[in-house]
Amino acid sequence: MLSPKGDKYIENILSYVKFSFDRYAIKTELESHLLDKIEDYTKAGQGEDAEQLAITDMGDAEEIGLELNKQHHPLVGWLWMITRLAVVLLVIVDLFFVGLPIGMSLFDNNPLKDIAKANIVYNIAVNKTVQLDDRVINFRNVVYERNGNLNIIYDYYEARFWGARWSLGSIGIISDNLGNKYFAGSGGGGGGIRPICRRTVENFSNEADTVIIDYDQYNRKYRVEIPLKGGAKNE
Repeated sequence: MLSPKGDKYIENILSYVKFSFDRYAIKTELESHLLDKIEDYTKAGQGEDAEQLAITDMGDAEEIGLELNKQHHPLVGWLWMITRLAVVLLVIVDLFFVGLPIGMSLFDNNPLKDIAKANIVYNIAVNKTVQLDDRVINFRNVVYERNGNLNIIYDYYEARFWGARWSLGSIGIISDNLGNKYFAGSGGGGGGIRPICRRTVENFSNEADTVIIDYDQYNRKYRVEIPLKGGAKNE
């Protein structure tokens, strides 16, 4: 703790610093330096003179204050505060326009919930991933219903934020190992950064062992084969 004399010395220095927002930090630093010097003089046996000697070493209050005022000029201080405020606002905007959609997409409705469990013959978990340009497509489930509908559940996302952003109009032509091709059906999906989608084809053969997805558009190709009869089938 400084004596009233030491406190007054610090306050005299701070009176020359016009940017009030920096005064607390400056005061803390000045007090620390002064106390260190007092401690050194005390250890050297100066006793009651230690504080005055420390103040003398520190220098003239006006001279120090004017120099600190140059270093902490109000214009520079305000620019720094405005910059920090701008950064905070930018982070908030990013969280709102980027973080919120990502969060919503993570909790987006899974199309599997729209299929009544009583109607499911089998639900096969799939983990097959393909990539078209910067777009990654992940096939998640194949669900076969008692009415003959085969549902392919998948999600997709851009591998790079600045990716191609072309529209994924279709996942490709769907066929089976028996040579049947399926064109009648529907599709749909959620929004967000990583939407979960469903492609449904009607009257899929219950004798087929494999569903095949062939994509060939604009020089972009992939082929995915998903076994239906082998492996575990989960409802």
